[in-house]
Amino acid sequence: MKYIFWDLETSTLNAAYGSIIQAAAICTDEDFNILDQFDLRGRMKKEYPVPSAKALLVNGVSIDQLKNHENSNFSLISQMQSKFLSWGESLFIGYNSISFDDMHLRQSLYQSALPPYITNTNGNKRGDAMKLLHSAAAVYPNAFVRPLDDETGKITFKLEKFAAANGIEHSKAHDALSDVEATLGVCKLVKEKCNDVWESALQTASKQDVYTYVNQDKVFCASRFFKGKEYTHGLAFLTKDPSYENHVYCYDLTIDPDYIFDLDRSELKELFKGKNKCFHMIKANEQPILLNEEYLYRSENYKDLTPEIVNERMKKVRGNKNFIEKFTNLLLDRGEDRELTQDQTEKPVEEQIYNGFPSSKDNYLMSDFHAAEWEKKYEIAEKITDIRSKEFAKRVIYNEKPEYLPKKEIQRRDKEVAEKILSMDKCTWNTIPAVMTEIDDLRESDDEIDMNRLEEIDTYIQELDEYHRGKLDG
Repeated sequence: MKYIFWDLETSTLNAAYGSIIQAAAICTDEDFNILDQFDLRGRMKKEYPVPSAKALLVNGVSIDQLKNHENSNFSLISQMQSKFLSWGESLFIGYNSISFDDMHLRQSLYQSALPPYITNTNGNKRGDAMKLLHSAAAVYPNAFVRPLDDETGKITFKLEKFAAANGIEHSKAHDALSDVEATLGVCKLVKEKCNDVWESALQTASKQDVYTYVNQDKVFCASRFFKGKEYTHGLAFLTKDPSYENHVYCYDLTIDPDYIFDLDRSELKELFKGKNKCFHMIKANEQPILLNEEYLYRSENYKDLTPEIVNERMKKVRGNKNFIEKFTNLLLDRGEDRELTQDQTEKPVEEQIYNGFPSSKDNYLMSDFHAAEWEKKYEIAEKITDIRSKEFAKRVIYNEKPEYLPKKEIQRRDKEVAEKILSMDKCTWNTIPAVMTEIDDLRESDDEIDMNRLEEIDTYIQELDEYHRGKLDG
């Protein structure tokens, strides 16, 4: 299987209401020989055109790119999708990508009326170099230089810090291609210094891989860093969450299971969190790094436990079918409690990405939509029944070729965009008033800031403000 090392730079942290403005990837074989690569840039979407000032200060993306780049946002996303598909079955590896980049990629594909789950469908799998590094550094603390955060004094795994401390080339932090090259360097280093951890990570790069790995009568361990501190847990598999099978529950083997077998449901509910936590949830679709039992006994938590005691506890847990049934019913209760407490108001279409899948007919129509000439696209979009896909298909036209939309629809969309981004309310998307406040705060902060760059961003925001007020008034 090929590896795809990838990274994105975005206009905001919020994936549902931002734009990818740079995307880079390097495709390699299993020996890290480079087969192909790309580095793409583009403009922002029309619907949410207000970037975070801090994001632009960090990633260095120019105002000229946001305004004038030859690639629209849809063009950038389409080119990226095409390139990824051309590389075939691959393992996608980013740095903190499962928590960040993957969310932005999915949203960008979803909001372009394209299939959103490119990194974990069609034989693809996904990994995360930061999680890999956390596990490697936990079980092999002397394999790398583990730099300290300047402010907290705790171990940090920020890519720019770790790369510099370990001689990994990283010429320009927060440039997508440079971050990709550094991520590739991190993975080479882990494979060289901690090959067993690298191989273990490959075993859990899809949720089916995880199910196969955990559903055995064996002890396994999960090691990670959180806020600069290392945690290692010896685990035994209990069950999948019947309400959400991507969540896998395991038992913490530091605790004698005889203690919990006869507890009632209310007592068991107290053991999902805090210092007495017995139950650990593993997200099977987010490449948990799971290691063999041998690594447990390097941890302080297990220095007084023998392999015989740990394995006896695992067998007790795995063999107690009545308890596993009681625990599964408890998970059902918790799922029902969550449903009752969830906000029942309808979410904006941007936040409905996980509300099921379009029908087969709508999927065919979306394929036809993307293949059609511009003059035919609106007619096809009108036939789509999934409200999300219909809306995003029309947004593609609005962003790319608005002249093919009815004039009244263009005016309505222009006004809606203006109302959203000029709002004085606190919104989940970036508004112009919010970014103006952000810029003022940055001017007053003690951080080292390029004031010329900040003024350039401020001028751009003022231009956006004037333009969209004209749309609102017109």
